[in-house]
Amino acid sequence: MDGSFLSRRAAAWWALAAAIVLFLAVNVIAEQALRGSRVDLTENGLYTLSQGTRRVLAKIEEPITLRFYYSPQLGAAAPPYGIYAERVRETLQQYAALAHGKIKYEEIDPQPFSSAEDRAVAFGLQGVALAQGGDQVYFGLAATNATDDQQTIQFFQPERERFLEYDLTKLVYSLAFPKKTVVGLLSNLPLQGDFEAAMRGAPLTPYAIYEQMKQLYDIRDVQADAPIATDIDVLMLVHPQNLSQKTLYAIDQYVMKGGKVLAFVDPYSEAQAQKARQQAFDANAEASDLEPLFKAWGFEMLPGKVAADRTDARRVNVGTSTSPHSADYLAWLQLDDHNVNHDSPITADLAQLNIATAGVLEPLKGAKTKFTPLVFTTEQSQIVGVDKVAGFPQIDVLLNEFKASGKKLAIAARITGPADTAFPKGPPSPPPSKDKNAKPEPAASTPAQIKTAQKPINVVAIADTDLLSDRFWVDVQNFVGQHIAIPNANNGDLVTNAIDVLSGGDELIGLRTRGTAVRPFTLVQNIQRAADERYQDTEKGLEKQLKETQNKIRSLSGRDPQAQGADVSANALEQAQTLENFRTQLLKVRRQLREVQLALRQDIDQLRNEIEVADIAAIPILVALIAIVLGFVRMSRRRRRAQAG
Repeated sequence: MDGSFLSRRAAAWWALAAAIVLFLAVNVIAEQALRGSRVDLTENGLYTLSQGTRRVLAKIEEPITLRFYYSPQLGAAAPPYGIYAERVRETLQQYAALAHGKIKYEEIDPQPFSSAEDRAVAFGLQGVALAQGGDQVYFGLAATNATDDQQTIQFFQPERERFLEYDLTKLVYSLAFPKKTVVGLLSNLPLQGDFEAAMRGAPLTPYAIYEQMKQLYDIRDVQADAPIATDIDVLMLVHPQNLSQKTLYAIDQYVMKGGKVLAFVDPYSEAQAQKARQQAFDANAEASDLEPLFKAWGFEMLPGKVAADRTDARRVNVGTSTSPHSADYLAWLQLDDHNVNHDSPITADLAQLNIATAGVLEPLKGAKTKFTPLVFTTEQSQIVGVDKVAGFPQIDVLLNEFKASGKKLAIAARITGPADTAFPKGPPSPPPSKDKNAKPEPAASTPAQIKTAQKPINVVAIADTDLLSDRFWVDVQNFVGQHIAIPNANNGDLVTNAIDVLSGGDELIGLRTRGTAVRPFTLVQNIQRAADERYQDTEKGLEKQLKETQNKIRSLSGRDPQAQGADVSANALEQAQTLENFRTQLLKVRRQLREVQLALRQDIDQLRNEIEVADIAAIPILVALIAIVLGFVRMSRRRRRAQAG
């Protein structure tokens, strides 16, 4: 053994030691320098925060504390909750890492009867018992800011996992910017109470939706023909009728500057018609629209048309007190969770909406904006004229003449994207003065017109105003002299959700819906589904054979023994033979069912084994193959050097 070999061997050992030291050093440096950095390889980018969230986190000025209350027993008893809890934990840690010290993250295990559980209860978190009479477990979030404002998520419901980032960012946003949302209200319906009726001695009773909004937002009246204040976060238009060009222009410029609009329009207002008690039909008396603005924003409400639906029609009384009779009124709809867009935070959690004679919204061809339906009918729908429902509607006639269109009709929609002004020729001219001798007033300095939206517009349009009326969504009860409104539908939630989403700032508006952390094994499900189909086919065949045999037995046993005489014994033998054949066939079919189930288990077991081999053995085998190839390459290089030397 020569010295050159020893020197090469020593050099190899030194190189190995240096590699180990380098590996450890890189890990230590990466731990410090790359803390909070992640590579998200999930299909839907579950753990990648959007740019909107990052902007919210970058704007935080005062510290925020996020306290994640989680009971590990919940994940042990229900593994899907454990998977979801891991996603919540990872997401909250990302928020803290990206907030540059402005967010403090704490994870707390609220053990039963501990001070931590008392604190969770004080925050208003919801405890759930895993078993009857068992201890409470918690899976919620309590957040506070420097001024002791508080926001909570009482319990992380798996159904809202798609909106996890939206819910968390909204919570952080409300603590970082705790100012109340300012809602500008321009309404042609008496949401604040009917003042004309109050002057005649009737009590001034505001709509329940107005009382609800007053508790949540700063409500400001917007007068027609008056400028729209720049500090209004959301402009809410309710049944806008006969608006002047000046008012329409003010709304147009408000949207062009980035203002958010929630518009309630209606082809036929039941509330207004009930108040007017008009028997003669007037096509425009109870209708409202924002046609020029809607067209500039890329959509329209079909004029003079109402959405009818056979599936969701409400049952109403169409008879008299002496001759009661009920029927489905196709224009009054009771919608459920199948009629709402579950990918939008505005409508995702709505379970029931009650609407009446609602209009139909449709996008215009060639529009630059994006039209996203939020509330819609079923495919058993039809567009009918307002004249069919105005005054005294012929409910039975609507039923008899109903023809399904085969398509869903949009009743509410969200419109986003680039848009141009509805006044391309410039601001409207002031109306001429009625006084011919009056001197013209000096022209006031008006701001320059904005002809293209400075940022993507954000509008929610709802083609029904009656859903705001108390009689369609609340039961009002008298309690100790006070009127208590008890909701029986989610109409109020639709309004507040829309305001919250619109007022959430551009950062919240841009958040996208995510998938769930629990990923289905689609290949296994396909195998299961195919086997189930085979199982069902065989089961149906068995049921058919059973019915045929039972019919045959009944036909045999139904013969008259006295008429048949000596044939009775023969019938008994035939019946016994038939029963025996059925039992034989039954055993055969059961054996076939067991074979199908066995084949199913074998297919799934084989697939699981293949996946385990791929997960456990594939990577080591790949590394070994690479090492072997590199070894051969190095040996060939040594041979070439030896031959050259």
